[in-house]
Amino acid sequence: MSQNSGVIDENVICNCGNSCNLRTSRTVNNSGRRFFGCKMPKDKGECGYFRWIDPSPEVELLKEKLKEVEEERDTLKHKMKELGGKFDSLKQKLKEIKQESDCAKVKFNRLVVVLLCLLLAKISFG
Repeated sequence: MSQNSGVIDENVICNCGNSCNLRTSRTVNNSGRRFFGCKMPKDKGECGYFRWIDPSPEVELLKEKLKEVEEERDTLKHKMKELGGKFDSLKQKLKEIKQESDCAKVKFNRLVVVLLCLLLAKISFG
């Protein structure tokens, strides 16, 4: 039987060949958890076979946290992809603006040269 399969194997045989009973823990740390255990306790030098059949509350909590973290990771990946597209779009717009700015500078410089030529012509020819 798989430890967490949800199916309880009624014929669990321990190391000493006895059939194990299905029991429920009553300890503070594991209250309510089910397990199979040998009738012959380990503390008296006997078999002491023991196996939990359901996960601890801590394991369940960790699984929930893992699921939340994976969902957040997926959300962040999606947001990163969206932001990557926006970043690329803004980069393209910036490139276009730089080209327009460079073009405007060239036009301005040409205008300054033309005005200087006209000014020189007026000064030279009166």
